[in-house]
Amino acid sequence: MVLQKGDVIGICAPSSWLETESLEKPVSYFESKGYRVKFSENIYSKERFLAGSDEARADALMKLFADDEVKAIFTARGGYGSARILDLLDYDIIRQNKKIFVGFSDSTALQLALLARAGLPSFTGMTVCNDLKTGQLSPLIEESLWNFFQDKPFSINNLTCLKKGKAEGILIGGCLSLVVSLLGTPYMPDVEGAVLLLEDVKEEPYKIDRMLTQLKLAGVFEKVSGVIFGQFKDCTAKDSTDGTVEQVIKETASYINKPVISDIKYGHGADRYVLPIGKKVAIDTDVIYSCH
Repeated sequence: MVLQKGDVIGICAPSSWLETESLEKPVSYFESKGYRVKFSENIYSKERFLAGSDEARADALMKLFADDEVKAIFTARGGYGSARILDLLDYDIIRQNKKIFVGFSDSTALQLALLARAGLPSFTGMTVCNDLKTGQLSPLIEESLWNFFQDKPFSINNLTCLKKGKAEGILIGGCLSLVVSLLGTPYMPDVEGAVLLLEDVKEEPYKIDRMLTQLKLAGVFEKVSGVIFGQFKDCTAKDSTDGTVEQVIKETASYINKPVISDIKYGHGADRYVLPIGKKVAIDTDVIYSCH
């Protein structure tokens, strides 16, 4: 799927609510690139911490998928709530109307469900309101995002190798806490032979350890072909004697008998790579690259 000038980009709000007028600069950005924009019906709705009821958010997203004019769908923001609509979506309709889908953070749950239930790959690493609040994208997001939309290959070099080796498989993952939340549900894709991508934000090291231990006990690390750790922003311990998240990651890598790399610029920092969930990638010691 390639995005063409003049195509319509749909913006959805499957998670938390948006500030009024927070989409003005993002819309101007997309229009400056030659695209048209359409909002989901719930875009400025608010119900507690959500952008409207579960039913309203699911229905609004389904209408974007069913709209033949819409060629790509972007999530407006993260927060919380995308997992609540997973059992309300019609995956048969989504499978018949596959579109470019872009999200990050909380939409990890939605993106993994789209892959598991509708076979729809997507792109992780951008939300409209957060990353376009100034009207401009950060350099890495902009370059990697538009390269994917033109179906160009990618390669990311000079990463930290925690366990040497080569691996190849479809990329699965995103925000660690959301990945773990899908274990044991029908919305988690098959991880057999996959390359697992993980990052998180504002979780103490012991909580990161607990979630990684859950992946271990669920057999995930035995099934995947390799693991990529992104950035774990603001994941510091309240008590300094608890250690660091870097120590947790290194310890985790020590018992994963597969290639493991870390420090890829993918996380809740201001700048990050956009990466293709559900597409085949390869690891070679300290390099990640796309496979065709």
